[in-house]
Amino acid sequence: MPGTEIRVALEAIPMGGMKEGSAGDETVLFVRDAAGVRAFQAKCPHLGAPLAKGEICGARLYCPWHKAAFSLADGSLEEPPALDALTRYPVRIEGSDAVATLTPEPAPTKTAGATVGSVLVVGSGAAAVACIKTLRREGYGGPITMVGRESHPPYDRTKLSKQFLAKPTPPEKVLIEPDFAQVNMVERINGEVVRVEPVRREITLKDGRTLTADAIIVATGSRAVVPEFPGQDVPVTELGGVFTLRSLDDAVRVSEAAGKAKSVVVVGAGFIGLEAAAFLNKRGLSVTVLAREAVPFAKRFGEAVGVALKRYHAGNGVTFEIGSVARIAGTDRVEAVETEDGRRLPADIVLVGAGAAPETGLIAGVAPGDDGGIAVGGDLKLAEGVWIAGDIAAFPETASGETARVEHWRLAQQHGAHVAHAILGRDGAFAGAPFFWSNQGDKRLDYGGHAKGFDRVVLQGDPAALDFIAYYVTGDRVTAACSIGRNKTFTAFLHLLGLGRLPAAAEIEAGADLPALAREAA
Repeated sequence: MPGTEIRVALEAIPMGGMKEGSAGDETVLFVRDAAGVRAFQAKCPHLGAPLAKGEICGARLYCPWHKAAFSLADGSLEEPPALDALTRYPVRIEGSDAVATLTPEPAPTKTAGATVGSVLVVGSGAAAVACIKTLRREGYGGPITMVGRESHPPYDRTKLSKQFLAKPTPPEKVLIEPDFAQVNMVERINGEVVRVEPVRREITLKDGRTLTADAIIVATGSRAVVPEFPGQDVPVTELGGVFTLRSLDDAVRVSEAAGKAKSVVVVGAGFIGLEAAAFLNKRGLSVTVLAREAVPFAKRFGEAVGVALKRYHAGNGVTFEIGSVARIAGTDRVEAVETEDGRRLPADIVLVGAGAAPETGLIAGVAPGDDGGIAVGGDLKLAEGVWIAGDIAAFPETASGETARVEHWRLAQQHGAHVAHAILGRDGAFAGAPFFWSNQGDKRLDYGGHAKGFDRVVLQGDPAALDFIAYYVTGDRVTAACSIGRNKTFTAFLHLLGLGRLPAAAEIEAGADLPALAREAA
């Protein structure tokens, strides 16, 4: 409530640290350093995580759940998945207490410097939304047009394979802002783009319309892959009860079908497949995961981590089968999944998790690389006034030194923010550290960095207990890490990785204190 005061003892706020204070249902986060005491909203604007449980690294405060980063100086947003800065409250020192008044300080008014006349955003996913939000936050007042084929307002796709499936959930629960276009002064066009002409800065829609702008960001994302299995009689796409899980419409259909089903076969043991398996299992369905590999994620995370995750899901009731699909049986509706070695896995619904393919075919005069991505430099620029972002971008990833195409929600947001700053005249190469999280049932797995492969794994903790951090080493460098239950160390790793100040692999293996290093690394 405006005007409410929250008081804490100064000595309760450690120097270089933070303390949550409360009055009734109201809370505020106090931070203290050599510059004094400041007060911010106590919950992350992304999904409401308690920031007092987060980590301070250098001059940043990291959200404990999804690693959004905020400046300790003024609460400004430095890294997504949050899209807004922290609300700041005035603080006074009264005797031995710090007192915050819950009347928000006005956000600083920004006026964009070098600007363009108009911006065209192709796509409506993570990169598109982050670009628009950043442009407006930085004071750009020109026209922005967003073109996307989905009719929904922009939504958080990371939620679709998680709690959304565990019970009937209204689609509006995953919207980023129900009135996104109005709030952000965006002209929204619901349509399919069939061609992008980078040199002319022009796009063509399926209905024949053409649009141009002074700056274009192409962030078309990926589409779900639906293979035609070798013994298929009826095309998979014509069988009732067979689904992919990429869009909000997909998630609504899967959730509705799950309400009437007793059994589901998930084809593929990737992140989306295992997340969906865990939450459909919570819903009471009998869940079978069919995958070619005996240990999920072994190539990505190493054998020990993969075995631990499989054991965890199996312990919760998910059945694992090893093999390949011969066909999905049924005439009008799915009846079973048949494997190449002759097994028959009965199913009321089948969820195909065969991966995704980047939507790059509509960009004229540019051939995608072997990984399906469009190669760009560190500035993400494809042509003058045209940038590529998100799933479709094959870009120089700083920490690993490799050209990477990374299908991470947060990375797409980072790309979108980078392009917004480039549109406003800020030069420089993208250097953000990739990060994603995966809710494997009740356990959150964090992964930071990029490693197409690795020479060895430095493992600290106990994977079997799902309490560990694993570092992936190539040569003498750690280029990525994954973790469950080691938030302090993992956050420090991510911070140091983004700054290019991560110790060598041998030092980490010898027990380098990453949180201590990160506290000093601004």
